Amino acid sequence: MSSRLVAVLERALPFAGPALALVLGAVALGRRPLDVDEASALAAARGPFADVVERALADDPARAGYLALLQPVVAWNDAELWVRLPSVLASVVAALAVYRLGRRLAGRHAGAVASVVLASSLGVVLLTRSVGPLPLALAAMLVSSALFARAVERGGTVWWALYVVSAAALPLTHPVAASAVAAQLVALVVARRHVDLRLAIPAACIAAVECGLFLVAAAADRADALDGAGSLELEDVGAGLGRAIGWSPVVVVLAAWGLVSLARRADEPERWKPVLVAGLVAMPLVAVLAAGVVLPVYPREALTVAIGGLSLAAGIGVVAITDRALRLAAFASVAAVATAALVTAALDEREQDWNRAAEIARAQATGRDTVVVLPQRARPAFEYHAPGLATSMVGRGEAVTVVVVGDPALAVAAAREVVSPPRYALLEQSPAGTSLVVQRWVRP
Repeated sequence: MSSRLVAVLERALPFAGPALALVLGAVALGRRPLDVDEASALAAARGPFADVVERALADDPARAGYLALLQPVVAWNDAELWVRLPSVLASVVAALAVYRLGRRLAGRHAGAVASVVLASSLGVVLLTRSVGPLPLALAAMLVSSALFARAVERGGTVWWALYVVSAAALPLTHPVAASAVAAQLVALVVARRHVDLRLAIPAACIAAVECGLFLVAAAADRADALDGAGSLELEDVGAGLGRAIGWSPVVVVLAAWGLVSLARRADEPERWKPVLVAGLVAMPLVAVLAAGVVLPVYPREALTVAIGGLSLAAGIGVVAITDRALRLAAFASVAAVATAALVTAALDEREQDWNRAAEIARAQATGRDTVVVLPQRARPAFEYHAPGLATSMVGRGEAVTVVVVGDPALAVAAAREVVSPPRYALLEQSPAGTSLVVQRWVRP
């Protein structure tokens, strides 16, 4: 009986991580209001497919691939449940891809553990429950790396061609995804004596040129972005790295041990393996730091994609522990920290509860009032949750409802610009999350 159970568990290994990713992603699916950035993506995906793609390539090339994927979903049903579904499916693909990559680099058990670590990471779960391109970027990075590893080991025109297609598509998902190409190129340099350079060099050049051209276009568009991103701050980088490790020091320790053990047992033809894993860990940070010097970036979100390399290294580290009891204890520690992080995040107060803001605004609205949303880029979020209420640029009428995104302590100062005291006086202010307030201004 025990042998049959072991056989069943062995066959289930490839599906453990993807199944966990699906469950954790589906738990809160459709139960959270869209925030400012999510509503902005939803608004950009409205319209005919050709118009959405053309507009994205012209105005926001960094999100072109994601908007092309989101447009059919929005055209069919723009409910929160459905517009978040692509992110859930992307996390499932990422968990499956990291299993395949881990299996090729260090065996099926390492791949299975890496898949579970990735699926249970708080950073990945937060991405899974959001409307945005980063889950797709993470999945694309891992799929491309798995195809790269296959091409290096097996060679052949078909595998290198598939790799080129996957690598060229990376920046279409998100610019940070192109960091995987940098990791792959470094690994290819290390493996150059053991691959067919007649295929590898053209493939690497095509991937590098395609990514380079697209990144230049994205950087030119991003230079004058007015979406609220600021200069690179050390606090934001630290928060991004925290998300990447799932706020788990156990993952960091196991990832370090995994890289060391993989490097120690890799002979000369396989030295590219630890280099690839280390690149998937480090290159997203290098890319964000380099971009943040000259461009407005969001390191808190973008650095989360480093979890692909970290989970891979951690999975290898768990399997590399020779003592069975210690190996089980390490895996249990990862699971315990991940569970604690997920429970803590579930209990945290929402930053922006747009459903609550819409309820307050509806209760206050009359035919002689106006509603103003600050900043202007937040208007799609309010209009999505309160479709029957028209918004205005400035306060007019007998009273003004002002919905302000940001620090509540600065909300009054922001609202003064549109209500122009002493024409209006603040009557009341109601919170709708930790970074969203609804104010009622009336004529004195």
